[in-house]
Amino acid sequence: MENKRNTEQKRIILEALMHADHPTASELYESIRDENPRLSRATVFRVLGQFADDGVVRRLNLLGSDTRFDARTAPHAHCHCVRCGRLTDVFEGDFVPLFSCGEVAGYAVLSAEVEFSGLCPVCRGAEN
Repeated sequence: MENKRNTEQKRIILEALMHADHPTASELYESIRDENPRLSRATVFRVLGQFADDGVVRRLNLLGSDTRFDARTAPHAHCHCVRCGRLTDVFEGDFVPLFSCGEVAGYAVLSAEVEFSGLCPVCRGAEN
């Protein structure tokens, strides 16, 4: 039987994720290990996986990137900078209703991911 208790470790990991910008599991671990030295890398990876499986957070499998995690679970898309790796949430646009469609091409849709790739404003400015 799986352990679904709310532990202090889970609270620390979720709180850190809520203040992070789409981190990988390693990045999240690095951000919390100094203040929480008893929290292992394996625990962070395991808890993030559990959170994603339970729908508490979103697991993002972006092209050309390690798996990232997002504390925002409301339907939205992402813009991914191909130069610096920045990831930005996108909540507007004509595509947003697609997230609530129940069926596409005969498939019962369980989830949807939309990723825009390009250059972020900072990287675009560096080109000019």
